[in-house]
Amino acid sequence: MKEFRRAIIRIHERGVEKREIGRLLGIHEATVRKAIKCFEETESNAQERLSPLDYSVWSILEEKACAKSHQTVESLKRALRKAWNEISVDTLRGIVDNFSKMLKKCIDANGGHFE
Repeated sequence: MKEFRRAIIRIHERGVEKREIGRLLGIHEATVRKAIKCFEETESNAQERLSPLDYSVWSILEEKACAKSHQTVESLKRALRKAWNEISVDTLRGIVDNFSKMLKKCIDANGGHFE
């Protein structure tokens, strides 16, 4: 299955159904489903763990901009812009430095789970 994984994912991303992918590649549909499931789980976990904005910057923005409720979307946007402008370069530098450490852990884990 490993040799077909990239092809399966590329074809799947183009909207081709699993049964058709199996037919095109001459492999069983269950193999196609398994490859897609594995990819989606891995991709989802990687996106969750490897997004410094989601975990670092957004938490800072939320703490500052959402300390009070907003009556309009424009009010929230203004608060988010103000909070963004208040984040120091040193804080952002630390987030970026930590991100490269997380990438290394991911590489060392060969795309698997890591803390």
